[in-house]
Amino acid sequence: MHAGLFTYAWDLDAEGYDNALGSISSAGFTAVNLASAYHAGKFLLPHNPRHRLYFPEDGAIYFSPDSSRYGRIQPRVSSLVGRGRDPLRDLDRERRKHGLELVAWTVCLHNSWLGERFPDCCIHTAFGDPLIHSLSPAHPDVREYIQALVRDIVSAADVTGIQLESPEYMGFEHGYHHEVIGVPLDDSQRLLLSISFSEHEIQRAEREGIDPERLRHQVADALDAGWNRPDDASSALDAVMSNPDFEAYGALLTTIEAEFVSGICDAIHDASPDTEIRFFAGMAASEENTGVPEHFIEHAGGMLTGYMPSDDAVRDRAAKLKSIMGDRPVYGMVRAISPDADHPDQAASRVRAWKESEVDGIDVYNYGFMTRPMIDAVGNALKS
Repeated sequence: MHAGLFTYAWDLDAEGYDNALGSISSAGFTAVNLASAYHAGKFLLPHNPRHRLYFPEDGAIYFSPDSSRYGRIQPRVSSLVGRGRDPLRDLDRERRKHGLELVAWTVCLHNSWLGERFPDCCIHTAFGDPLIHSLSPAHPDVREYIQALVRDIVSAADVTGIQLESPEYMGFEHGYHHEVIGVPLDDSQRLLLSISFSEHEIQRAEREGIDPERLRHQVADALDAGWNRPDDASSALDAVMSNPDFEAYGALLTTIEAEFVSGICDAIHDASPDTEIRFFAGMAASEENTGVPEHFIEHAGGMLTGYMPSDDAVRDRAAKLKSIMGDRPVYGMVRAISPDADHPDQAASRVRAWKESEVDGIDVYNYGFMTRPMIDAVGNALKS
């Protein structure tokens, strides 16, 4: 059974690839899921010999790119690349000694570093403000960049699978650095703030016979009324919901996202036909239909799902997703860190529940964040 471990290049670099991969293999894992393109963070690393606190470079890739593949948007290359170092290729070479497979864990549209530099490429609220944490799948430069990125990754190394994170429109709330949302947002306001009205989406809507400007003004007015004109809030929201273009515009954004996903998958298949494309299903146990868009299901070679709050939720989610995926593999996910697992026994129990559910594999998050006792407990559960 596949047993993958999400891993960062800075942990492998600090420990030394041979030492780290030896530990990972001995613990019972069969694959290393390397963050090949990743976002910013503030991470406590309990067993890293060089850094116990680490701030990753925002929006960086962890391999040496072929710059000729890219257009206007060029990737940010991590400082861990260079002077003879290339984490993706180094891992591909060293993991063979330990019988491990290589999986490329790839963050797509979530890239604040690029968003800051190319605000026109971001999704935009009804007020015209760019949400820099999310690139827009409608923008041709974004499509070109992500297709070049995935093609570059699967061409650089012998990648068994590529895990595509955030290949979709992201919501308004993100947990940005020092994020302050000083007003209570209800579900309707969260939805309206997450609808993108960027230039390319507006142009596409106009070609489809939708009036996006009228809808955009109505959305902005409904939000403003909810915050500043409470007597008008209900009627302003009704104006949005009763506009037939509201549903049509939402359907268009889904179509745009589906086209984007299809283009990514075509690029991967063209460069590496044998690489399995894996998507992330919804992470919350309460999500309807496991939170999987139809265009994910259509193109997925495999599907990852987690993180479940109980063993019973694991078994329920596994059954639902297996029925959706048919004969394609389903991979359960375990977040073996606090607050999901404050004690190693909790993580080990989730692993056993996924195994009992007869999923095709289990992916564990995350090597650098886990304590040594946690790694041992999860490994023992995988091997039992």
